[in-house]
Amino acid sequence: MARQIETLRAAVARLPRGLAEHIEGVVAEARRLALLHGVDEERAALAAWGHDIARALSPAELLAEAHRLGLAVDPVEQQAPILLHGPIGAEILSRDYAIDDAEVLAATRYHTTGRTGMSILEKVVFLADKVEASKLQAEPRLATVKKLAEQDLDTAILEYLNQHLLEASRRAWPLHPQTVAARNELLLAGT
Repeated sequence: MARQIETLRAAVARLPRGLAEHIEGVVAEARRLALLHGVDEERAALAAWGHDIARALSPAELLAEAHRLGLAVDPVEQQAPILLHGPIGAEILSRDYAIDDAEVLAATRYHTTGRTGMSILEKVVFLADKVEASKLQAEPRLATVKKLAEQDLDTAILEYLNQHLLEASRRAWPLHPQTVAARNELLLAGT
């Protein structure tokens, strides 16, 4: 795993500077949350290093790559191809970096949308992506999510999804079906 992390670190260093800095922030936050919640820190770091490996692709490139990989593209992803960078990233990690840990790949695949049945590792990476330092600076309202994440991952995810729902409503964005399902799962569980 250490070799895979080093290889990913080198790949991240070749990404645009702002994106590389975001990924480094997610790694730090994923390690912190992993320690707080009893998750393997190295697996969390591996998923965090790889989570945005496809983020620099343009919308046209994301759609083309999704089709090339045989990924199903739903109407929301067709309208907002950036949502494909997680699924494409998981494929890249498996193919190019020999990562075969299903949870690490799922954490990469669903770090943007969330999904029902997320593992604790997936929840850690999902939240780390949302509350790393540069995102907190840009969106101070996420401080509540970060604070909640220290105590309860599900409560933090539900708070984030509620905030995202309000923003999506205000901006007339469609919600990804997996995001809606993840939120409903948490609500129905009484989170």
